[in-house]
Amino acid sequence: MLLYYALPGGVVGPELPASSCVKAFDAFLPCSSNGFPTGRLNLLTTRGRGYGFSAYRATSLSRGLVPWLSRLGDERMNERGRTLSNAVYSSAGLYIEYLFGLIASILVARALGPADLGVYSLLVWIVSTAVIVANAGITTAAIKFVAELNGARRTDLIGPLVRKLQRLQRLMLVVVAASVGVLLFATRSRIAAGQELWVLGLIVASVLLRAPYMFNIALAKGSQDFRSVAVIAGVSATLNLAMIAVAWLWRSSLPVFIAIYAVSGVVFYLVSRWRAAEVLRAAGAGEAHLPTELAARVAHHLRVVAFTIILGSIGTSEIELPFLNLLAGPDQAGMFKVANALAMGAALLAPGVVSAQLLPMMASAYGRSRQEAASLIAGATAWLFVLGAPLIAIGAVFAKQLIALLYGPAYAPAAQALSILLVARVASTLGQGASSYLVSADRQTALMKLTLLFTVLRFAGAGVGTFYFGLHGAVVACAVLAILGTGSTLELALRETRSSLHWGRLSRIGLAAALAAACSWPATRLDPPLLALAAGGVLFLISYVAALWLLRCLHEADAAYARALLHRLSGGRLGRRQAE
Repeated sequence: MLLYYALPGGVVGPELPASSCVKAFDAFLPCSSNGFPTGRLNLLTTRGRGYGFSAYRATSLSRGLVPWLSRLGDERMNERGRTLSNAVYSSAGLYIEYLFGLIASILVARALGPADLGVYSLLVWIVSTAVIVANAGITTAAIKFVAELNGARRTDLIGPLVRKLQRLQRLMLVVVAASVGVLLFATRSRIAAGQELWVLGLIVASVLLRAPYMFNIALAKGSQDFRSVAVIAGVSATLNLAMIAVAWLWRSSLPVFIAIYAVSGVVFYLVSRWRAAEVLRAAGAGEAHLPTELAARVAHHLRVVAFTIILGSIGTSEIELPFLNLLAGPDQAGMFKVANALAMGAALLAPGVVSAQLLPMMASAYGRSRQEAASLIAGATAWLFVLGAPLIAIGAVFAKQLIALLYGPAYAPAAQALSILLVARVASTLGQGASSYLVSADRQTALMKLTLLFTVLRFAGAGVGTFYFGLHGAVVACAVLAILGTGSTLELALRETRSSLHWGRLSRIGLAAALAAACSWPATRLDPPLLALAAGGVLFLISYVAALWLLRCLHEADAAYARALLHRLSGGRLGRRQAE
């Protein structure tokens, strides 16, 4: 039996086992102004997930409970609709921003050439890293506590919360921007040789613009306004792409693209401020202060999260860029940039679509039983490999043609880096099933330790690999550490659940991808690259699907898993249609 309980202020608590809810009854304080019944709620049972209440007992004033129960059911239905809407807007914003960003990066690469692209990528990486440091823990605190206060119907505290976080961010921004300015001025002969000081000044200005832009995005997410997140991404990415396209047509130089990057920061900031105007106005009005307890929680969150976010975020960024620029040359950094952009895009658009759905699926399964959630690890890993293995195989066969088509002959040496980085990015997605289980099982601390460990290892691997072997050493170190990181996550989850992967099936999936690659390899002899990719893609798809079937790589359990994924991806519409 599952129980729902109400807390002071009209907040509905989560589903909990009956044994966990005894103390919740005494915590119930009626709130007639919110339409709740006056009196003490004794017991409320539900069927399923909260629809169709089967029984209730209350004190003499229970007549007010019935309309409240009706409204609660409606609210839960509306909540599902809002969740689906948020997922759609969030996904749309992510893919629009990434797709337009990928097109923009191709145009920038073609316009600048490998050496200037390496310098440009390093300067952009410096901005991104500075923004991470300036916002360390602040943006996550905005998301967490704004959402919490909205849920608790304490919107009167959002204003003082935002003011507190804004003050802290401005202080951090002053320190970080000054540090970036000193760094650029002291090392300009190494990282931006030949560039005027005003170009480096634009980099500092970009930090000052993009940090508050990310804060505005966090406010929108905390308010569950994912429509605004999508609007910001769509408008800003479109304008940025338009400016870069014009600069590409005019064959502009590096300083022009740096200026466009700074102007795009202005666009991102203004659009985000427009969409977050309501929350920002609330922050500017009134002189209320945060309660002592809430202020202490915010301070604790910032202390605990800041270091982890800085190290973890930098560790998952393109940390190879500074090492390649300084130790191997800007042209090698440019090669890495184009290869990594394609590898990350492929992993995001294929296995990434599935991995994005794993955490809610795993959490739901864990809520039913630990054993059911554990059984999903092997199935999820197999499905991620079904989607990821062909990316590795296609990269091994057609990387040269893909680079030639998108970036031109100047970037031909990036083909080998692309094939290796595809291994790294696909390997990183294979651990998503295991990490989703660990999060659902409240093993976040273990995951955090792994993240910090492999961040340090990535720094060391990128530095040592680049120093001795240049670009090849950097990408090989990246791939090896990605495989080891995923292996460690899987080992932790499998040891926790005392289960194992389906190694036979995984081997057959790998064999199917290898056979498809062999069947499509003759297409590499075709010219131009577009014809080779088109013919080879058709041959690969037909061969891969046939090999999966002939080698019996998928079982009936996988079909059920696929239906569950489709159900989530369709927002439940698929299941309703089948039921009808």
